[in-house]
Amino acid sequence: MRRVFLMTVVAGLVMGGAAGPALAASHTHSRFSSASAFAEWHSKVRLSHGHFEVTTWYVNVFQDSGRTAGEVAKEVLKCKRVNGHPRCRPVSFSFGFRKLTAAQATLDRKHLQSAHLDAAFRLRTFVRRKLVSTSTVTVVADWTGTGKIRRSGGVDSFRSGCLHFHDVFHGKNRAATATGTFGKTALGSAKHALLSTNTDSSIEHRC
Repeated sequence: MRRVFLMTVVAGLVMGGAAGPALAASHTHSRFSSASAFAEWHSKVRLSHGHFEVTTWYVNVFQDSGRTAGEVAKEVLKCKRVNGHPRCRPVSFSFGFRKLTAAQATLDRKHLQSAHLDAAFRLRTFVRRKLVSTSTVTVVADWTGTGKIRRSGGVDSFRSGCLHFHDVFHGKNRAATATGTFGKTALGSAKHALLSTNTDSSIEHRC
């Protein structure tokens, strides 16, 4: 996936150079760094024989370029079993996004040991054939890193005539446990939780 993205960027640079007059020599360096704390919770409630409702909550805290933001979501599905297999239809989907202060969210980027969120989000709820509704919900979540930190990385380099593009990327992630509340709903332990960081450094040189 990364290579597809990189080649798309490089192709754009080459086409841009070919489309216009000769460019003066240039050397450009850019660096991008980000971190994230993600958690997902599930709840399954039996409605009647062969019918049940599944609710999924998502919470994500992320940082990049010195800024911190958060996004939360809630999805509700109604399902029934047909020939032993579940068939589900969406009931509602709620989503909220906001910038966060240091008092509202923290994330240990160095050791991926912990993260915390406590903030109010404005949710937009979508229900089929109904107008979009809005509400405010306070979301609290705590992450604790578990196990070993897994690292990834690599180098991509491309040269075409006077264009040289060099990209170095590093990432690390750590499985985590997470607990939280979504409004008045106690979510308990997350089904899936992860702490991660990524750094990408690229150099573009034209002769």
